[in-house]
Amino acid sequence: MIRPAPDLAWPPVSGEIALYDARDGRYHVLNSSAAAIWAAIAAETPIEQVAIDLADAHGVPVEAMRADVDAFVADALQLGLLVDA
Repeated sequence: MIRPAPDLAWPPVSGEIALYDARDGRYHVLNSSAAAIWAAIAAETPIEQVAIDLADAHGVPVEAMRADVDAFVADALQLGLLVDA
């Protein structure tokens, strides 16, 4: 299961999320689209369901949303913001 790394905090900031990484003291600001993906993952929603839910909410094909979700997850995993636990 993909989930946020344990050393992160993310207080909501007006439609965006600012992730604070205690490991290196850096902030990562997520735009509203990325924030929606992050919030769903943090709520332990399976990745496939995240794509389905967001596609429904925005009226886009699931395949297109899945590509966006997968790209976000891949980037966040590479940065150590998400972990595959």
